Amino acid sequence: MGDGVYLLTTNPGLEDIVEIELRERLRARPDSGVDVDAIAVEQKPWGLAGTLVASYLSNALSGGTLGSDLEDSLLEMQSVYHVVRHLRTAELRGDDLMAELLAAVEGTAIEPVSPNDTFRVSSKRSGTHPFHSVDIEREAGAVVQRQTGMSVDLEGYSVHVRVDLRDRVCTVGLQLTRDGLDRRWEWRYRPRVAQRTVVAYGMLRLARLGATPQCILDPFCGSGTILLEAAKMYPHARIVGGDKVIECVEGARENVRAAGLESRVSVEHADARDLVEQWPAASVDAVITNPPFGVRLGRKTDFEHLYHRFLRGVEHVLRPGGRAVFLGGKRRHYVVRVLGRLRGLRMKHVRVIETGGVYPAIYVLERITPDGANRSAISEEAP
Repeated sequence: MGDGVYLLTTNPGLEDIVEIELRERLRARPDSGVDVDAIAVEQKPWGLAGTLVASYLSNALSGGTLGSDLEDSLLEMQSVYHVVRHLRTAELRGDDLMAELLAAVEGTAIEPVSPNDTFRVSSKRSGTHPFHSVDIEREAGAVVQRQTGMSVDLEGYSVHVRVDLRDRVCTVGLQLTRDGLDRRWEWRYRPRVAQRTVVAYGMLRLARLGATPQCILDPFCGSGTILLEAAKMYPHARIVGGDKVIECVEGARENVRAAGLESRVSVEHADARDLVEQWPAASVDAVITNPPFGVRLGRKTDFEHLYHRFLRGVEHVLRPGGRAVFLGGKRRHYVVRVLGRLRGLRMKHVRVIETGGVYPAIYVLERITPDGANRSAISEEAP
């Protein structure tokens, strides 16, 4: 690895969606003349889930602007948290891992842009080591300060150096994103447990809605993350949310207003288990939602009954060929059993992701057309 290499972070399980989004954005850049096939993308480098490496070939840069187009595209991504301009990879082979790591930092050219630049060092460490991330940050920071003459400023820094260690692989780079690309909305209401915007984007991609869906429904809308992401992706669609908790309804409406989307996004006080009574048949292109089917509902909850009522409503509201994408917890057998009793829904795709230290599955269901023409296999699916 060398010049023109970037590390990207996302939720483990969404790496393929990141690559697809990146290539789409490069193709869409006006007048760039980019040969997208010249972009190399590696998912899960070093076996690390939730990470990708994107790079361009040096011979693709002659006479063009591919380097800046790639970086600009990365910084517009919705499926990514952070973008790091990669500077160096070093495999640590000896017994004194910290000494080798610091030698790698010292051998990396980190140059301040201006004499007044300040910096900080951040580190993410995974594996077994005789030290912690904070030790890497302190020791590597001393090396960077000695090499560059920059002062440390943990809050107002202008240069963000990353020194990450994954088992015995050390990477050094410059983080280009300050707050994270997922922080794209003004949250006036944000509960302690809320869906990540990157996960919401991934779920919308898995719905494969095409360019012009008419109506997207989130019946468990919570604070409105899916509603906002759907409105950003599909500016001509009607976006509707619902929740039975009035605090969530009021909070989601506040978030929608803060985004200036109240003319396109509506939030209703409604129970997702009553979709049959609330919505006309075949009136929705997609149901994208994150049901709170977990610890918060309690051990005595009849999950199979809950899934049955919800998915029966999904079967009712979806147009033929429409998609439902939702997160499910550990009780996945309930989904399978319920689908066995609902003849109008077919499982199209399942994948496990990691978010907030838990591992839910994303289920993708499709409303079967009357003649069954859309009965394709799960293996054919792609975001």
